[in-house]
Amino acid sequence: MGLGDVTRAGVLAAVAECQQLGRETFRRRYGFGRAKTYELVWNGNRYDSKAIVGVAHLYSVGGLLSADDFSGGARTVAHRLRTLGFTVEESSTVADEPEQVAPQIVLQPRGGSRDRGPQNFAKSVRQGVPIADIKDVLGEQADVLMALYPEGIARLWGSTPTTQVNNEKVRALRDRRVGDDVFFYAENHFIARARILHLFDSPRVARRVWGTDEDNATWEHIMALGEVEEFPTRAPAAPILRRLDVRVPLRSLTLRSAENYRHVAHLVPARRQPVLPQPSTSCPAVPSQLTAAELLDRIGSLGARRRSEDTASDRHRSLALLWAVSRIAAGQPRLAPWSSFRAGVTPLLTEFGVPGLKVVPESSFWGLQDSGLWEVHGIERDGGPIAQTETLDAVRPVAGLTPASAELLQNPLTRLEAVVKLCSTHLGDVDQRALLSRVGLAGYETADGLLDDDEDGHDQEITDEERVTGPTARRESTSSRLVRNTAIARQVKDVHGHACQVCGTSLQYMRRPYSQAAHIRGLGSPHDGPDELANLLCLCPNHHVLFDGLEIYIDVDGIVRQTHGADSLGRLRRHIDHRIDEAYLRYHRTLCELSRLRKK
Repeated sequence: MGLGDVTRAGVLAAVAECQQLGRETFRRRYGFGRAKTYELVWNGNRYDSKAIVGVAHLYSVGGLLSADDFSGGARTVAHRLRTLGFTVEESSTVADEPEQVAPQIVLQPRGGSRDRGPQNFAKSVRQGVPIADIKDVLGEQADVLMALYPEGIARLWGSTPTTQVNNEKVRALRDRRVGDDVFFYAENHFIARARILHLFDSPRVARRVWGTDEDNATWEHIMALGEVEEFPTRAPAAPILRRLDVRVPLRSLTLRSAENYRHVAHLVPARRQPVLPQPSTSCPAVPSQLTAAELLDRIGSLGARRRSEDTASDRHRSLALLWAVSRIAAGQPRLAPWSSFRAGVTPLLTEFGVPGLKVVPESSFWGLQDSGLWEVHGIERDGGPIAQTETLDAVRPVAGLTPASAELLQNPLTRLEAVVKLCSTHLGDVDQRALLSRVGLAGYETADGLLDDDEDGHDQEITDEERVTGPTARRESTSSRLVRNTAIARQVKDVHGHACQVCGTSLQYMRRPYSQAAHIRGLGSPHDGPDELANLLCLCPNHHVLFDGLEIYIDVDGIVRQTHGADSLGRLRRHIDHRIDEAYLRYHRTLCELSRLRKK
């Protein structure tokens, strides 16, 4: 892959995204610096040529190009853009500005309650530390912090020293730098992002701000942070960590390169606050106003047509939209070229579309623009109601979810509700189990999700070679399983005295109390739930199986009900020391709603 794969449609898609995010935020999101030599000029606005082409490659063929991937440098980028019919001019407004280094990504565990992580984050990052309170221990750093924080409140975070030689933490402490982006990790999610403004070491400052840990160590390797932004919706960490080749769950301070950062940029929430004032040559930022409720309403309105013959078209567009949702769940780019759309959607239309109806993927590719959730780049809309296949093959446009839609669908609950809306409104008479499995959303079959690549492998039959007399044959395998917080599981059991919150049963096993901790929103994919007390129930084995199997749920009034019947099992038993997050119960109810649809 290279510059020759970049299409005109991909460039237009990248330009549109830059308009939506703003020029500076666009560059930082994908890890590019300001253009030093050539700028793309389009509709009176100027754009950083390498950043545009790098992202255009992502939407043209699925892979982001970094600045280092441009063999021949800026001149070849300019040549490719001109070949595609764009105007490129030498940059004159930024010649005297210092070169910007693309940010690396720093993965920072927030720490749990044992390490006072939540309290320390709230104290020194969210609220900030008054510089006046620590000025006597700052020494020469006082002037630096006052320059960085004129309002007198410093945002600080620290790391304890390590005796290791070259592990992840050592490399991160050694190689992180000012300008890098820090992502705070907690309970299987990234919860916030910040920018490193300054780095310094000071045990005295660390002890004043955070005290010491159980080993009498303190968090003396300190980052001064700016542009702190807590995510309104926590971002599931597993897809990001896997793409960065980092073990799940995150256990240590970890650093990955700017190039690695670019490859996960589309998985992290877009920056909502302005990063820097935009110069006059920047493209304007266009804020998104779409809400989750509006997203679901628009999905439901796909079928709100007057002509009955349009029902088949609605079915096909719904299948295409489900394919697009599955791409978001899999961490793929929101936009795809026409060739990829046709290859992915045509089999779905053939198998799950209206029987006897001609399969016309271009109708969905083009017509979904009417939903307000879909955009097409590289071809104008004045060529008739539907672009013809020959035109699409020649122009090679790209299409997919709008940035606002894609960002909303990063939220597991919104994504699940979108799947339910599509299935209940437009796809009620298809084999939904087979359909969801085909598009890669089979994890919705159970509440605990898919923990392994082959979770059902234990039921496989043995081969003839393995049928031997004696002890049962064994098959070696490797798997990756989520690591649960056993302390939190013990806590929920202790709070309820090992009594099931559904039936009140207290079991004894080997003369000891026995119960099970059940996650309400599962930890496995695609649920990506957090491992925290508010996401747990204390259940007996029977009701744990029924809860995970989506046979029972807890309604909005706290009543335990059967999913496929009208019977009530009574009110869920609560305890004052165990607060349950209603958002997780809502997620589980939505799963049960999908389960009812599949069994109609």
